[in-house]
Amino acid sequence: MVRIDARRLAFWFLLLTLTLMVATQAQADDGVQVTLTPNRGELAVGDPVQLMLEVNHPAGYQVIIPKLEPVWGEFEVWNQSETTTVANDDGTETTQQIIEVTLFNLGDFQTPELPLTISNGAGQVTEEVVPSTLLTVNPTLAEDDTELRDIKPQAGLAIPPVWPWIAGGLLVAAVIAVGGWWAYRRWQGKPFGLAPAVDNRPPWQVAYDELVRVEGLGLLEQGRTKEYYTLVTDCLRTYLANQFHLRVFDRTTTELKPILRQSDLAPDHTQRFLDLFMDSDLVKFAKFLPDVETASRATIEARSLVDSTRPRPELEAATEEQPPAAPVPTRRLSYQSGNRS
Repeated sequence: MVRIDARRLAFWFLLLTLTLMVATQAQADDGVQVTLTPNRGELAVGDPVQLMLEVNHPAGYQVIIPKLEPVWGEFEVWNQSETTTVANDDGTETTQQIIEVTLFNLGDFQTPELPLTISNGAGQVTEEVVPSTLLTVNPTLAEDDTELRDIKPQAGLAIPPVWPWIAGGLLVAAVIAVGGWWAYRRWQGKPFGLAPAVDNRPPWQVAYDELVRVEGLGLLEQGRTKEYYTLVTDCLRTYLANQFHLRVFDRTTTELKPILRQSDLAPDHTQRFLDLFMDSDLVKFAKFLPDVETASRATIEARSLVDSTRPRPELEAATEEQPPAAPVPTRRLSYQSGNRS
């Protein structure tokens, strides 16, 4: 039978107790100091008070401050600022937050318990409780002031007439409306007026005139190649939409393929349209920059496409002496890697 030495057992129990006490004290005294300081200790009912919460801790520690409910004990929480951490000269850090509260009762009030979670960066998490602070709410009247007084009558204010403001507002609104309408008509290139000008030009003539205008802008010489190709392809899209009633706007080149191939256009014309649109995509989206001579062929090819696909009534006998314009041989744009030809 094993005999238990009571004195030895008591010694080991006392040693274990002292060890736990030392460990607990070391854990509690880990250099963390928590303070809650109000910007004033006395206030009136409803006055806002800012509570400065400061946690001084070793560098690398993380302090987690919980989000308070709108009602915090006897206090109403108006705002909690963002948590900030600043470094101190002694190698420690201070984590701060401003809590703005108010009270609507008279007397002395202690802030409720507020637990903080602190991590030392090595996976050890401890909890600290913010010490309470005392706030006193004083009445706004003196203690011996018990006399009842009548409510003062409402102050009379001279009210100016309203109609000048209404008339002025309507005049300003009318000026803004007229100016906006004028700017919109000018942006569209249309004359100012209620009745828009009627353009009786056929779609192919509109395309011819637009290509002449694009060439006259001198965009290639100014290095504005992307804008040049955009105007040329927009001109062709407008021509296809008005002449053949095709839905070509807001469509990518890939989406245009089935639309053009199912139209009344000849296969070779369809392919030439697609080639020009793909060349434009290289410049606009792949940031490919052709030389001026190569880029200038875009308007020539566009004019040839319009001329080849425009309707030719039998009454245009006067122009039959001149053969239709043949397709202009153009050099397709290509990447230097040779992926496209």
